[in-house]
Amino acid sequence: MIKDEVLALCELSNDLLYHKIPKEKLAYYIKESLRHGREAAKAYQGKDILALCEENRIEIEYIKESKKTYGVSFRAQAEMDKKHTKIWLYEGSIKELAKNSGYEERKTLTYEEALKIHLSHEFFHYLEYSSQHFVAEQLEEVVTLQLPFFTRKARIQRSSEVAAHAFAKEFLGLKELPNIYDYIYLINSNKMKKDQFLQMVKGFEADLENIN
Repeated sequence: MIKDEVLALCELSNDLLYHKIPKEKLAYYIKESLRHGREAAKAYQGKDILALCEENRIEIEYIKESKKTYGVSFRAQAEMDKKHTKIWLYEGSIKELAKNSGYEERKTLTYEEALKIHLSHEFFHYLEYSSQHFVAEQLEEVVTLQLPFFTRKARIQRSSEVAAHAFAKEFLGLKELPNIYDYIYLINSNKMKKDQFLQMVKGFEADLENIN
């Protein structure tokens, strides 16, 4: 089992401005991002994600794509505006993720379980959009440029992704943040070596120990 904080850091490290986050602030971004996702999930405990999408008039379209489009970026996509929300689910990619989700003590996901993980993730982003309370905008900005008479700041956008993972975990009762399955997929499909993943995890565990 990998701690939420470590998997959250795995996600944050993909942010374009990750290198701009002061080391002493990493714990803040991790804790607050996880908190926002967990708290949002409390209001929906015991409900079905498909029913929630129907209640909120979220259109779902299932796309049968070719194997050439398999990949982390093409499992689910959403389009939102003031009048309408639509989520595209790429069936082939989700089935491929489910098939490659077993790893050590972790059981293989069913297609339905993988589907609900991705729907729950996108539903959290729908909640952000509909309330106009985006996690990234509620957290402190980081300094990207510091001059004597000018300071430029920006948001850590990946904090919203961490929150969405936390929402899905809490809502679905998962044992780990679901981005673990992205890495398991990469390992099982030979796109990432197991040692490389373990080294990354150990490095982030050490980073967290040093700032706590």
